[in-house]
Amino acid sequence: MITSRQKLILKAIIEIYVKDGMPVGSKALTHLPYLNFSSATLRYDMASLEDLGFLEKTHTSSGRIPSEHGLRYYVENLVTRDQDVLESFPLIDEIFLRGKLGRERTIEEAITLLSNLTNYTALAIGPSSETAKIKKIDFIHLGPTEAVILIVTDQGHVEHQSIQIPANGDFSGVQKVIQTLNDLLKNRTVLEAEAILHDSVSKRQIDSFMAYQEHIFDSFIDAFSKFAQENYYLSGISNILNQPEFDNRDQIKSFVEMLNRRELLTVIGEEDGLAVRFGSDLKLIPMENCTVVSIPYRISEEEHGTIAVVGPTRMQYSKVIPLVEYIASNFSKLYKK
Repeated sequence: MITSRQKLILKAIIEIYVKDGMPVGSKALTHLPYLNFSSATLRYDMASLEDLGFLEKTHTSSGRIPSEHGLRYYVENLVTRDQDVLESFPLIDEIFLRGKLGRERTIEEAITLLSNLTNYTALAIGPSSETAKIKKIDFIHLGPTEAVILIVTDQGHVEHQSIQIPANGDFSGVQKVIQTLNDLLKNRTVLEAEAILHDSVSKRQIDSFMAYQEHIFDSFIDAFSKFAQENYYLSGISNILNQPEFDNRDQIKSFVEMLNRRELLTVIGEEDGLAVRFGSDLKLIPMENCTVVSIPYRISEEEHGTIAVVGPTRMQYSKVIPLVEYIASNFSKLYKK
């Protein structure tokens, strides 16, 4: 059982260690006004915390560093939100209040800001659009043989797909195909629309318009398949690689490859609320000395996403946690527009 005094000491050691990454000795604690205890008392409690598995002693110093168990206890029981973070909230508000920014651009800017504010790597997983309904399908003529198909959903998402029309192609025929597909798919969900496009009956329905309708169908199928993919945003990879924990070239290469393969997506976003996962939770070799702080945001019963910050185990939790909570709350508002 950890005592109230030991909780104060553990909290102080972790917050000092987070700042400089150096082992903490009893002498550093005596300067804190809320730890007005003798050096002997502090050393006794530090030894007790080590015996309980909350602290670890390094070979190079008489000081101690927090263990994963100690950090986990800190996050679950002792961490307080840094009030200085409130000064950053107007910067976040500014991004989400810009009416002219598209949804995709807003998310990218918010994740970039989160990375800059924390100096760690930030990522977001946006919801797939399978349950969104088709609002409109349009066609823009770009050149003699080029055009773009636009698919707009009721959630404001726009997907586009370029198509090539044969040199002797009839653009009026293409427009008829687009109109037919608009009539066929309007007010259908993206998932329903994709199924309809794979239906041979639908293909025969426009077969009389043009001989190359199969190319148009393939383009539509490609466009709708993009809707079904999870949107993935990543910013600040170099931030975490500049941390002293990443001083091995092979480790850096392994970490970057893991991010490119999106392996983190398999271990975040499973909880309903804020989650802090340490190396032993992640079970990914490049993440042994890392922590992921993540929080989901929900739009509806079917649609949800996650934002996360990836950093060293020696992370500024008191700063990161309120930032991800605040940005997640804004993400939910963004998708409800």
